[in-house]
Amino acid sequence: MIPPTRQSIARVARRFAVPTLLAASGVISGAPWRGAEAHSAPVAGDFTAVYLIAQDTFAVERVVATDSAWVGDLRLRGQPRMRWTQPLREAPGVRTLQLAVWQPGAAESSAPMQHLVLRVRGDSAYVYNAPAAGTALGAPQATLPAHAGASWLLNQSVVHTGLLLQTGTSPGAASRDTVWMVFSSGARLVPATVARGADTTTIRIAGQAIQYVFTEDGALQFAAIPSQQLTVHILRGAAARALVSPDAAPRSYDAPPDAPYAAEDVTVPTPMGHTLAGTLTRPRDAGARVPAVITITGSGAQERDEAIAGVDGYALFRQVADTLGRRGIAVLRLDDRGVGASGGTFATAASRDFAEDIRAAVAFLRARDDIDPSRIALVGHSEGGLIAPMVAADDSTIAGIALLAGPAYTGQRIIAFQQRQAIAEASPGSFASARDSMFREAQAQLDTLSRASPWLREFRAYDPVPTAKRVRIPVLILQGERDLQVTAEQADTLLAAFRAGGNTRVTMHRLRNTNHLFQRDPSGLPSGYGTLKDRRVTNESLGLLADWLTETLGASQLH
Repeated sequence: MIPPTRQSIARVARRFAVPTLLAASGVISGAPWRGAEAHSAPVAGDFTAVYLIAQDTFAVERVVATDSAWVGDLRLRGQPRMRWTQPLREAPGVRTLQLAVWQPGAAESSAPMQHLVLRVRGDSAYVYNAPAAGTALGAPQATLPAHAGASWLLNQSVVHTGLLLQTGTSPGAASRDTVWMVFSSGARLVPATVARGADTTTIRIAGQAIQYVFTEDGALQFAAIPSQQLTVHILRGAAARALVSPDAAPRSYDAPPDAPYAAEDVTVPTPMGHTLAGTLTRPRDAGARVPAVITITGSGAQERDEAIAGVDGYALFRQVADTLGRRGIAVLRLDDRGVGASGGTFATAASRDFAEDIRAAVAFLRARDDIDPSRIALVGHSEGGLIAPMVAADDSTIAGIALLAGPAYTGQRIIAFQQRQAIAEASPGSFASARDSMFREAQAQLDTLSRASPWLREFRAYDPVPTAKRVRIPVLILQGERDLQVTAEQADTLLAAFRAGGNTRVTMHRLRNTNHLFQRDPSGLPSGYGTLKDRRVTNESLGLLADWLTETLGASQLH
């Protein structure tokens, strides 16, 4: 997951490779990108960049420099691998950025799941979906406003922006330039400034400051985003070659040494033909058959813990499994299809497809002789809180569902709120008419993206309320009052919907100073998730969830 600095449609669009890249890319124009002369030969050759949040490595980016192009290979922990190519020798008035994307955990020898070509020509920017590198482009998927001489900006890569700065005027020259960025998710211009001091060059975009340090000969040496506690360290030579990807060492899903439960690697078959990889934590010495919970991740390509790159220390479902394991409850947490060790294809799946995966997980647990088939519950976070009622509405033998920030509105309404919020944050001084224009452009882009993304198309149209009215089993609703992604009043709408269907076994808690990730947070801004002093799930949230499940499933606390 990209560190959440801009949330308009970026979060909900992460389901599909094209929206992911569109939401996270932009066009920059004006000084110091001044046309053909700005794209000079690269400085200082190949290197590797290490991205740290505090002391945690969450990304590694290898860059190879030639006379004709830079090529970067970016790997964020648990997220799709991305390779970008920035040509340096192009026709006048043309600027191109080529992107290839692999599924999370894909083998080195595997083919990318998508190629994109992003091109600026004249005063327009174009997005092409190429079947493979070097193939004919056809008609563009999207057309965005730009300026003549602009270059594409890839905001997942701090390094890419630094290399564009590297080819501008001397970093040591004391000057301040104004540039314009076009966020392709909203097709809107945002002013930015580039300030060059004796030691540091700072580019400030939508309130976010990125600092760069260059060597005396102009080569990129260091970068930082202080507000996110992010630093980027440049390694060259033997140290760079020896560095491994942050995903090279597999994440451990073992139980803590002192835990009263054991962790077992499991493989869940599905009727669709793929298998899901997961971890089943089961209390020790708890009897022949124990109650169990299946966790359901939120939007985006998620591994079983729902850890988030850039939010160091956050692992929602690892904390849930530990808490419930000490209450005598087994927990099955799964990698999404096409993610981690799971099979299947993530990019073409929609919410109903993920619901089928959860049904397969329920059948898997019911077939085990150490799980009580009558005491299986579902716990879903965010989009997982939309999927759990889908499953429960058609299976009244499930013992209960817990919805953590589950949505009550259509995706169209949720995305519209997020877009308006992002526009207001990025352009605080703009007139209402200008913000309305930006919003209309963002909605038009969303229409284009929906035609290419099954998940986004379904999510925008799906209304959770009719499904909630069909659920007859016990329900828990947990909602953060400071949630700015699934807003707090949606919990009230869900509560009313369940009760309107005749379900009287519904419990709701709205938690003060709690954000979408169930962290303690007075503001709730997604851009601040990774900067909170304590980034773990709150004890209050875990306690309410565990108390309700213990009572609903008839579990007995171990210790």
